Amino acid sequence: MLPWLIICLAVFLIGLTKSGLGAGMGLIVVPMVAIALGYTPMGTQAALGLLLPLLILGDIIALTQYRKIFDFSKVKPLVLPTFLGICVGSLLLFAIHKQGAGLVAALMRLEIGLESIFLVSLHWWRQYKGMQHKLIREPQRSWITGSFIGVSTTLAHAAGPIMAAYLLPLKLDRRVFVGTTAVFFFLANTSKLPAYYVAGQFSNVDWKTAGMLAPLVFAGAGFGFWLIKKLTDQSFFRFVYIAVFVMGWYLVVESVITLTRMA
Repeated sequence: MLPWLIICLAVFLIGLTKSGLGAGMGLIVVPMVAIALGYTPMGTQAALGLLLPLLILGDIIALTQYRKIFDFSKVKPLVLPTFLGICVGSLLLFAIHKQGAGLVAALMRLEIGLESIFLVSLHWWRQYKGMQHKLIREPQRSWITGSFIGVSTTLAHAAGPIMAAYLLPLKLDRRVFVGTTAVFFFLANTSKLPAYYVAGQFSNVDWKTAGMLAPLVFAGAGFGFWLIKKLTDQSFFRFVYIAVFVMGWYLVVESVITLTRMA
């Protein structure tokens, strides 16, 4: 019973993060589901495949909510490098299917965690010192970010903090921030479907169970949309930075523990 309660909470968090409120909180979803599924007939290996359609559902809900409030021009430079990153991630996923995928996923989560901590800490340091943001020049910034997004979202559904770190310095309106993120991840997540099918990520998924979990995505999104209206822009972005920072530390600790056990 407990494993399914954990899975239900994780799926609820998908909806919450897609509303824009959870930000880095979405990083905890994959580890929660992977661990919990280990105690069910589907098994841990079904985690990525089970979550992908639920993530796409969350993207569609967010798109419906923010369909007229997004700025695709802000993420257009990311499209090509992200697609190439997804291709690389897909090749890795296919190569390591049932052959050490856990190791690669742990290393990916460690990298994302360290990057999240560094970028948020740098932002806070600049704020403390009253310094202006100096972004890496384009197209280098887009190619570096997009490549990491593509690989990390394919291997671990864990590109949220990277995307947040890319958009936050642009100081977008919070609704534009959420809408733009929703459009981008809908494109990225649907692009992963063929690779997941070829790599056998859907072979152990119980689709009836996935369908029963779907309403929790709506519930999480509804709660997030309601709560986000209560926050000011300043409070919203402060929450996003804190969430990314906290989940960065979570990822570092969790991945180090996993790697230690594998050693």
